[in-house]
Amino acid sequence: MRSASNRSFARATAFVLRSEGVHAMVSKDQGCNDAGTAREALVWLGGEVLPISRARISPLDRGFLFGDGVYEVVRFFSGVGIGLDLHVARLGASLSQLRISGLDPACLRTISRTLLDANGLTDAAVYLQVSRGTASVRSHIPPAGIEPTIFAVATPCGGLEELERITTVHCAAARDERWLRCAIKSTSLLGSVLPMVEHSATGAEEVILVRDGLVSEGTSSNVFVEVDGVLVTPPLNSEPSILHGVMRTRLLEGCIRGGVPCAVRPVTEAQLHASREVIVTASKRIYSAVTRLGDQPVGDGTIGPLARRAHAALLTRLRDEVAVGAACVDDSIAGPSASATSARDLASAAASILAP
Repeated sequence: MRSASNRSFARATAFVLRSEGVHAMVSKDQGCNDAGTAREALVWLGGEVLPISRARISPLDRGFLFGDGVYEVVRFFSGVGIGLDLHVARLGASLSQLRISGLDPACLRTISRTLLDANGLTDAAVYLQVSRGTASVRSHIPPAGIEPTIFAVATPCGGLEELERITTVHCAAARDERWLRCAIKSTSLLGSVLPMVEHSATGAEEVILVRDGLVSEGTSSNVFVEVDGVLVTPPLNSEPSILHGVMRTRLLEGCIRGGVPCAVRPVTEAQLHASREVIVTASKRIYSAVTRLGDQPVGDGTIGPLARRAHAALLTRLRDEVAVGAACVDDSIAGPSASATSARDLASAAASILAP
């Protein structure tokens, strides 16, 4: 039987989930919407599937007390997880860097399939969060041997056909004051939340972060900037490091395949503000053209020609991945094993051609 403290913790749990973007998995991010569904969402928690209203997390969970955890967001089209092999690898890297043990990152595949099937979804975003687990007392030093807490939810999203329309976004630019381990996909997101709180009143929907005169990334996206007709994105091994974005990789692959000029090298703040075209990518957002930066239009304030070419290249890349994945019969999850080889080949090509 669950304790009274756990039952009374339901409201606090809901607040935590909302603040991590779980209930609002959505905004303008390419058709994702958790509203208007006929039935209550079924989620994964502690090894079981249950209605979200019954999901309970201990107040002593280290994810709640310390933000001691990591997460992934995977976009699915027709049941195929885009870059799922890359998401699994990144989850494993994040867990390793936080020294969270007792979890196989490949569980992202099976949990995703379970949630898609349970909720009757094929086009969705799956959010999976892993905390270090629950201890008997609050302590900065985690005790050995505690079991990780795994939570996941699937949110309905639009299909590939909705990606044909390029979304636009109003961004702001701000000083990057986050910690130095940004390659870890940590649930400790205050460094990203605070700039959004500060700039949302101006109408900004994303904030591009700048450190020591160089562009790093958005609060929840990777950034591409047009420089002399070339689409340039900052390197992963910058100082500090940036997140290895899956959609960033897919866009680079698509551009290489489609002959769209692109490069991986540092981008200065001056280049960002002088650019005629800026793009942001993320697994949930997929792709947006930045038409306004602060109180100034980017270029002429419309979607530029390079952004249109890059978008077409990305869409072709995603369609190919979905087509290969949909043709694969895989009991764990449709697509990744079939698309992994081509994805690795393209990623290798991108690395060899574009690495600074």
